[in-house]
Order: sequence, then structure tokens, then C-alpha cells
Amino acid sequence: MMKHFGIALVSSLALLACTEKEPTAEPTVEMAQKSDKNADGPAMDFDSRMLQVSQEYFALRPEIATYYGIPDDKAGRGISSRLGDYSPAGEAQRREGMKAILDELESIDESELTSSQQVSLGLIATGVRNAYTPATVVDYGAILGDYGVWFSPYAVSHLTGPHVEIPSILEANMAVRTRLDAMAYLTRLNNYAGVLNDVIAKMESDRELGVMPPDFSIRRTIENLAGNIAAPAAENSLVTTFNRKLNEAGLERTNEFMEQAIALVDEQVYPATRRLISALEAMLPLASHDAGVGHLPNGRALYQAMITQMTDTMLPPGDIHAIGLVEVDRIHLEMDRLLQSIGYIEGTVGARMSELLQDPQYIYPNTPEGKAELMAGLAADLERANAKLPQWFGKLPEQEVAIRAVPPHREKSTSGAFYDAPSMDGTRPGTFWIVLADTAVLPSYSLQTLTYHETNPGHHLQTMLGLDPSLPILNTIFYSNAAGEGWGLYAEYLASEMGLYENDPVDDLGRLQQELHRAVRLVVDTGMHAMSWSREQAIEYSVATEGIHVDEATAEIERYAVWPGQALGYKLGMLKILELRKRAQEQLGDRFDIRIFHDQVLENGAVPLNLLEKKIDAWIAAQG
Repeated sequence: MMKHFGIALVSSLALLACTEKEPTAEPTVEMAQKSDKNADGPAMDFDSRMLQVSQEYFALRPEIATYYGIPDDKAGRGISSRLGDYSPAGEAQRREGMKAILDELESIDESELTSSQQVSLGLIATGVRNAYTPATVVDYGAILGDYGVWFSPYAVSHLTGPHVEIPSILEANMAVRTRLDAMAYLTRLNNYAGVLNDVIAKMESDRELGVMPPDFSIRRTIENLAGNIAAPAAENSLVTTFNRKLNEAGLERTNEFMEQAIALVDEQVYPATRRLISALEAMLPLASHDAGVGHLPNGRALYQAMITQMTDTMLPPGDIHAIGLVEVDRIHLEMDRLLQSIGYIEGTVGARMSELLQDPQYIYPNTPEGKAELMAGLAADLERANAKLPQWFGKLPEQEVAIRAVPPHREKSTSGAFYDAPSMDGTRPGTFWIVLADTAVLPSYSLQTLTYHETNPGHHLQTMLGLDPSLPILNTIFYSNAAGEGWGLYAEYLASEMGLYENDPVDDLGRLQQELHRAVRLVVDTGMHAMSWSREQAIEYSVATEGIHVDEATAEIERYAVWPGQALGYKLGMLKILELRKRAQEQLGDRFDIRIFHDQVLENGAVPLNLLEKKIDAWIAAQG
């Protein structure tokens, strides 16, 4: 349930709107469908039908259209000024809506589609099915949570929920180019206060079912929310970012928009945030310290459903745990040889990596100058990778990637580093974001690999090659976590084959430590969610096994606690890509071309692993 503008704000926006006429809307797919249903002519073609389905999806999750930069003429009329309904009733509506979308997709006759359309349909239907399934297992939590795809067991946590997502989308993703855009921003800003009230109701509804975030997540959420309202409204980032966008657009009478923004933040957003803080404070004494979802009602079944959503497999937690332990031992052997080559001989691999972490020559000063030097190093690493890409890929990204530091006010509600896809309207580039709160957790030997994972040959290249305008929009949105993150980890391995670590054993140790980190995730994620591991046990294992900073390990473990299963996709996805590559090499022999193989993997977007295997097998067979 969305809240409404007060009379004064309605009047002000009406006066502002008089100076700019809203363009006549183009006929939407929904209108065409209504006409089509009443006609005796042929059914809509595949592209039109997928556009219709995407509009049905955006009606459930309007913010994601903004995240991907999809204009209203494709996303649906008025989507750019709407927010989702985060109340218990809104959650029920989203679940019903996703079931209807899934039924619609499953009714499509594949035999009438081209091979490319069949791949797209398989990707989208699998993504929708995997997103919907956890909601059939439990009544609590949020379907279409993070990134508009993943199921979230908790309506609110330190990393998940509308209090994290909506400010980020307003600031980082919502374009303000016209006065109508500015009014849409203000409408959403006002509705954000209503969203916070609604999510309190959802949080309380889940509590009655016996579901609350772990106590450590609640504490961090309270701390983050308190920081969001610490400054006067005029200095809040929701206001200052809006002001910057207005100025960059060169709009007139921006002071009127700014007055409204300040009033909305001060009179609507801040009070709603305080109410959310109070609700969390009341919940804290009742919360458990258990990190895993296994203790929640039907939690084990939920975790198995999350494994399927995040890995495209039906593997049980015990099998995944065992794979992780085997991979940890294998990677430790490789790291041991490199550590000995640089003089680190005694102690476990984790202990020696911890010792390496203390060497000041690998730590950038935690100062503006040190952070600037770090960012320059990332750009240099990217340039080295770009120079070698033509030898390994037939298709290359046409758009460059931006490298930016996460703004300080977003650091506590963000985990490590991540990649944001470019907007489909071309207004925002693909961006590699990195948290620079403490450079001590970012040793120089870890950064080269991080860059390759998030940019090229990792997520940026993967995303740009998958962003084919001829493909349905939902190809990009309902991506496979395992294929997407599996490619990112595979890209780190590929960087070594490309010679980017040649004669550089320390940075190669950083690469192996990152691969080790993903193997450890298989162990600790299943440990917490299926084997009753505590938060502290998981942190201790991570530090001892990887040799990483305890602060980094803590942030990672607390991430896995509220994103069950997500961290499993990296290693399992990489192993599948390597398996398919080996199969292609063995069967094709001298005819195998690594560039064509990579293009095949990336074509059509992040295709679920079972469909990717089918696709690669068909490609191998077609080679004769």
C-alpha cells in the first residue's frame, strides 16, 4: 500500500507540471494484447509476448526497470514514478503474479520458436521458476528481493530490503533529465516513506511466524539506518544527489524541486526511518544469534530451494560441503608452492597468507592519496587485460567500464566490490564499484584479480556480450547466479592463462587466495545453513583457512547469513564451465577455438547451467 502526497505537494507538482507537457504515450503491449484477445487474427509473436511478460514483471517490481534503465514505453506506463508494495498484501500479490508469469511461460509452444528463442525462453522460464519455488516452501520472506530476482528470507537485514535498495536506485540509477523525471523522483521519494511503513508491517508479520534476522544483522541494520538520518535533511544524500542531477540537467526553477525534496526527507522519510529503527530495537531482544536459516520454520527445505535458485542444481548441502573441502585442499597445495618460492615456508597456508597480509608493502595507506593510488592501480590492471582480449574472444565489448568507489554513506550497507550493468537507455555505463572504507582489507595482491572478475574478462565483458538488443529484456534480469558468478571466477582463472600474472608470484597468490575464498564459501555457507555452524565458527574457519583480515571474514559471513546459497554459485559455476571446456577440447581436438567457445558461453546472457551444458553440447555436435 503506497502512501499519497499531501495537498500542498500535489499543488506544487501540478504547478511545476504546467510548464512541460507529457508526451503522448505509445500504444503498450498490454493494449495490443487486449486488442489481440478480441481479434480472430494470429497470436502475438514471441518478442511481443516476452515484452508483455516483462511488463507484468515490472508491475510487480517497478524499481528494477530503473536499475536497468528501461524507459516507460517498454517497462509500462508510469513505472518510472512507482515503487513496489512491500506490505504483507503486496508480498502475496507478487507471489501470485510470479505464478501467473510462470504459467504463461510454460504455456508457450517451443516447437514454434527459433533456436535462439528457445534458449531465451528456457533461461527466463528457469529463472522465474527458481525465483518462485522458495515462496512455495515458506510463507515468510520476500520473493523478488535482491536485484529483483533472489528470494530473501528476511524482509529487512543489513544488506537486503527496500531501505537498502531504494535509496541506492534513486541515487545511482534514476536519471533526471526533464522536469517530468524530477517529479517522478519526488513521487518515489514520498512513496519511499510509505514503503518503510509497509515493510515494518511485513517484518512484524514474519515475526509472528517465528522469523527474524539474526541479532548481529539487526544491530548492523539499526546502525546503518541511524547513520542515514544523522545529518540534516538538506545534507542527506537523497537530497544532495537530486540537486546534482537537477544541476547537470540544467533545469529551471530547481529550487522548487529542492524545497519539496528537503521537506519530504525531513517530514516523511526521517520519521518513517525512525519507526523502522524502533521496530528493530523492539525485535532485537527476541532475535536469535543463529546465523543459518536451518533453524527457521521449514528452513532446511528453504535452503534446498535456495541452492537450486542460486546454483541451478539439486545438489544436497552435504555434497556441496564435500566439494568445498576437496577444493580447499587442492588450492592449498598450489598456494604452498608459491609461498615457498617467495620465502614463506613455515606454518599453514592460512597462517602464511595472514603473515603476508601484515607486510606493509602490500597495503595502501588509508588516506585520500592512498585510495587514489589504489584506484589508479585498478585502471592499469584493466588496461593490461584489455590488450590481450582479442586473443581469447571473438566478440569484444564496445563500451568501456567505469571504475568508482562506493560513496562513504553506502559503505556499511554494501559488501566488498560489485559490478552494475549499464543502463539499456545508454545513460549509465557498466560500473565496477569498490568499497574503500578500510584499505587494510584490500592488499595490493588481491586487487588485480578483483579487477578481472568485475570488469574484463569478467562481468563487464560477460554483460556487454549478453546485452543483445534483439533478446528479450528478461534475459538480462533473470540471469543465472551460477553462470554469472561462475563466469566471474572462471575469468580470474583465465587471466592467469592470458599471462597477466606472468613472473608475478605474489599477485598470483592473490588470485589463488580468491579462488580459495570461493571454495571456502561452499564449506561455510552449507555449514551455517545446513550443519548448525555458528557465525563465529564460520569466521574462524575463514580466517584460518584463507589468511584474510578478520573484518573481511566477518563481513563475508554476515553476508552469507542473509543471502543463503548465493555464495555457492561462484565455485560450482566455474567448475561447470571448466568441465564443458574440457569436453569441447577433447571432442574437437585441433578444431577447438577458445575464442569461439567463450563466445558460445556468453551468447544469450547468463544461461542456467543445465541449459548451458545442452547448448555447448549442441555446438560441439554441430562442428561435425
